[in-house]
Amino acid sequence: MESEEYSVKKQRIESGLSLEAKEDIALIVIKDALKRYTRPTVVWSAGKDSTVVLDLVRRACKDLGMQMPPALFIDHGQHYDETMKMLEDVSKEWGFKVIYAKNEDVLNNVGENNMIKINSLNKLNQDEARRIGFNGDEFEYSLETEIGNHLLKTVAMNMYIEKYRFDALFTGVRWDENDARSMEVFISPRSHPDHVRVQPILPFTERNIWEYMFKQKLPVHPLYKLGYRSIDGKLDSKKTSDLPAWEQDLEHTRERAGRSQDKEGVMEKLRLFGYM
Repeated sequence: MESEEYSVKKQRIESGLSLEAKEDIALIVIKDALKRYTRPTVVWSAGKDSTVVLDLVRRACKDLGMQMPPALFIDHGQHYDETMKMLEDVSKEWGFKVIYAKNEDVLNNVGENNMIKINSLNKLNQDEARRIGFNGDEFEYSLETEIGNHLLKTVAMNMYIEKYRFDALFTGVRWDENDARSMEVFISPRSHPDHVRVQPILPFTERNIWEYMFKQKLPVHPLYKLGYRSIDGKLDSKKTSDLPAWEQDLEHTRERAGRSQDKEGVMEKLRLFGYM
């Protein structure tokens, strides 16, 4: 359920600038970041939002005569085959490198009944589990839990930020996605590890994303055509309609209705510990 305050914010976003103006803003933000930071990466999931950001970064790099930065893909081990194929196909066609960020320690310790025992994990993962308040002895290998989401996605991402010394992450966060993201800013400093999040498409609506995708003739993940509006893991992504995502009622229904992390309290808590 959306809060009244968030509903008002969302209406303002939807009735604001033209798509062309939002593109211009995004390119200004991206070019500024590319000039200021020396080790950027694009967090890319093969989903619609991050693919739009990827294309905008590609355009900005072309304008600036710069090489495109690598993409960072968070590999939690539950991706669709279509996702993995899109990563390979697009990176080959566009000519950039994809870095696969995995929390190998967690993935290697999935045991019977898809359960992971805390005491089987290394010190980093045990410390991270306690940091978010998890006090159990084991947890399910799933993105539908706070602990699973944190270790498989956020911790994996942070490990690779440190490994590759990235100082700027381009992300596909938008103001209209949910209340937890409606207060984000274009350049957001983060710690543990130190870096900034560069968020160029904040003013875009879900409708804008699809308008841009078709305008630029960008590759579209096949599951969107089957009725998925938000795509992540096989076990936590569900169809919201039989209609293609872009033909659904985007203005009056929740975009992440097919995913468990849409709960505002959970989203806000995960974001405090580094989730996007």
